[in-house]
Amino acid sequence: MKISSSFKVGILAIISIAMLLFTILWIKGRSFSSAERIEVRFKDVNGMRPGSGVQMMGLRVGQVEDIIPVVDGESSYVKMRFVITEPGITIPKASTLSIQQSGLIGEQFLEITPPKLRSVYIPVVDKTLILDNADVEIKLDDKYYTVGKVKGSQIMTSKLVPLELSDTIKTNYAYKVDYVVNLPGLRLPHFMKGSIVTTDNVKKLRIEPLDGSMLPYPQQTSPYTIVEPMRLATFMDLQYQAAESLTEMSKMVNDLMNDKMIAEIRQSVTNFKDLTAQATTTLQKTEKLIDTSRNDIDAILWMMSDVANSFNKLTANINGIIGDEKFKPTLYQTADSLSKLSDELTPILGEIDAKAFAEDLNAVMSNMKEISNSVNNMTKDEKLKNKITTSIDNLNSTMYEVSTALETINGERGDKENLKQIMTDTSETVANLRKFSEKLNKRFLLFRLMF
Repeated sequence: MKISSSFKVGILAIISIAMLLFTILWIKGRSFSSAERIEVRFKDVNGMRPGSGVQMMGLRVGQVEDIIPVVDGESSYVKMRFVITEPGITIPKASTLSIQQSGLIGEQFLEITPPKLRSVYIPVVDKTLILDNADVEIKLDDKYYTVGKVKGSQIMTSKLVPLELSDTIKTNYAYKVDYVVNLPGLRLPHFMKGSIVTTDNVKKLRIEPLDGSMLPYPQQTSPYTIVEPMRLATFMDLQYQAAESLTEMSKMVNDLMNDKMIAEIRQSVTNFKDLTAQATTTLQKTEKLIDTSRNDIDAILWMMSDVANSFNKLTANINGIIGDEKFKPTLYQTADSLSKLSDELTPILGEIDAKAFAEDLNAVMSNMKEISNSVNNMTKDEKLKNKITTSIDNLNSTMYEVSTALETINGERGDKENLKQIMTDTSETVANLRKFSEKLNKRFLLFRLMF
């Protein structure tokens, strides 16, 4: 069959039209793929145009078809639609979508990054590993949410734990639990701390930031995590601000580190070196002095120890004297005798030299007080205690005789001369009693000085 020229021209025209249509669609970013179109929203696409490539892990898997701005006040956004042209490619949930650029002024493209495998380290307590596919939960806005799955776990030595997490591991071994996050929009810090918890007899991995801060629940409707691009102008502004801060800091450092300050620092370093040398010399002399005086120091320490022992014995003896049941009544009788003597002296103070008599009596009472205090500070020597007891008994007898004489005087109505004689004898008795008490007090004083 012979093909006419008209038919050939028609076929050529159809092919040309098809090629033209394909070229136009390709330039506009249209694809002939029957795959599902995916729509995402960005606040800024940084100049990306339809027809830009879509890459996953560095490989081109599709292209951008439409970029449509939607103006709605503060809620304005850019709607981007793209398609995956490579067969068998699916985008995992919670994958990160970001606009990247090949080089500083190169072509822009949409980068798809599947959820990365993350790791958390937990101190080993009972060596029970958490099962794979266990839930991962985190506290967001005062509530715990399931945000991922455990992919594996193992026990390792704590020496292999990253330095940033070494403070959280106090045991010799640690769990390394690998997990992925599948909650769209949730962006976690690089390092997290974790624990294994049990809820309804089911073990879960609970994670939280190292500083214990609470993260907000992501307000995002897309099944993917959208990362907004940074414009070159914004990047340059940040760099400029950083440069300004660095310049200002350098200026402040230069102002501080002037010639005068440098000279003072040098002088301080020199003085510090001299002081260090003097301190070293002083320490050497001190060590030498201690070495040469070691015998004297040992003797002083021995004397201090002996004094402490003697003081302990003295304390024990004092406690023994104070607690002696035989000695207490004697002191009580002496006090009663003095009290009775004071009562009997009142009626006759006007018949004798009252001033001298009162001085003698006060001296006796003062000495008795000194004697009592001395007794309380004496040793537990039985012989000395017997002598003291005997002396105080004699003093009590004398007091009793004085009191009896005073009673006789108070009741006497006879001869006035005899009365004066009795008064004189009583005064002499009190004077002798004073001498006796002073003598006894001096002995106690000597005894106290000896101890």
